[in-house]
Amino acid sequence: MKIDTILFDLDGTLVDSNELILETFRLTLATYFPQITFSRSELIDMVGPPLYETFGKLTNDLTLVNTMINNYRHVYRQIEFDYIHLYPGVIDALRYFHEHHFHIAIITTKFKESAAPCLAYYNINQYFDLIIGLEDVASPKPNPEAVLKALNFFHSHNAVMIGDNISDLLAGKNAGILTCGVNWSYKRDLLIKTNPDFWIKDFYELVPMIQKYNQEA
Repeated sequence: MKIDTILFDLDGTLVDSNELILETFRLTLATYFPQITFSRSELIDMVGPPLYETFGKLTNDLTLVNTMINNYRHVYRQIEFDYIHLYPGVIDALRYFHEHHFHIAIITTKFKESAAPCLAYYNINQYFDLIIGLEDVASPKPNPEAVLKALNFFHSHNAVMIGDNISDLLAGKNAGILTCGVNWSYKRDLLIKTNPDFWIKDFYELVPMIQKYNQEA
């Protein structure tokens, strides 16, 4: 069956926000755990899961977890556009899929309110038919719930999930769809071990890859 639905993770996949996320973690943790020095590799390990899960590993105090989450979001908004940029080829790929009537969605572990400023800043929100955020699911990636919601919305199962994190690809696999890893992932070696169906070195490879697959389907 030909692919007609493209599902994207946001951070680290469409938008290079990795350094932003690491710096936001660093500043937040320095505020609440000043006695602990977190290495870069430890901060990288925090990228991907929902914040309540990441901070919940550091303390059992739910009030503190919520306070840290609020602080993280405040810091993130303050420094966001000093750090982020779109990966090369993103707009060209999104424009192609939009013009050729693919279903296009974002599946993120952010709340949609947190994702919206970035999408508006780069004017790419126009290309997405659906955004599924953390508030839309009971169980985030790698649980397939968000992917299945998108498939149900589009009445399609001919989809590919594209992401930079293991949880992205596992969510796709758990939903029974194709997956695509990205070569620029901070967790590249772990991502390869999930055996994605596709692998791209940049977004300029994505459209030809989908075209070739659909021609052979």
